[in-house]
Amino acid sequence: MPEPYSHDDIRTLEASLAAALPLVCPRCGTPLDRREVPPRRDVSYVRERVWLVCPRCHRGVVLDLRPR
Repeated sequence: MPEPYSHDDIRTLEASLAAALPLVCPRCGTPLDRREVPPRRDVSYVRERVWLVCPRCHRGVVLDLRPR
């Protein structure tokens, strides 16, 4: 199991996502796979989320998308 992304790594990914920049793994530089996470119907609030996974080092993170 790979070590999870650090808080700095996550902030870097959030900034890239917000700026619509290419999403690359902050650890190995590989382009990340992006998967949309559908909202759950059993909660009273709706979040738009994206799941980012590195196909090389197998790290992943789920991030909230910011409203535009």
